[in-house]
Amino acid sequence: MTIEKIQEADKPQVMALLKQVNMHYVPSAEMPEISWENYFVVRMKGRVVGFCGYKILSDTEAKTELMAVDRDCRGLGLGLKLQTFRMKEMACRGIKILTTNCDLPKSIAWYKKHFGYEEVGRLKKVHEYSAPDIDCWTTLRVDLEKWARQSREVAADE
Repeated sequence: MTIEKIQEADKPQVMALLKQVNMHYVPSAEMPEISWENYFVVRMKGRVVGFCGYKILSDTEAKTELMAVDRDCRGLGLGLKLQTFRMKEMACRGIKILTTNCDLPKSIAWYKKHFGYEEVGRLKKVHEYSAPDIDCWTTLRVDLEKWARQSREVAADE
């Protein structure tokens, strides 16, 4: 398994993964565009089986964009590896506050448990995207500096 910067040839595979999770409507009111410059893929045996991305909003703030793992590869910890990778990447760039919008209760709980996110609001969905039976996004935020510091401390203890 490797995580690397997305290549042009990877984009069709990424779009296929987005279709698995009903997030392939791009452009749309929910996702006007994908800012490919900060996207990464995870490969297993040469095949793209997951990806993640983020968008820089300012010198100190960023927002996660999309992340998905192939349904045949779920349960292998790839989402955890991808999220950790992109958070470290942003922390190295000096990002202090990271925002994520999520609709699935299980995923919201996962972000809180593994990364220390806190709920800061809700946004009404404007298009069928991700879970069609959930009508709003939960906005989550994490202090990326604090998370990075704690991650380093845990790594030093291991």
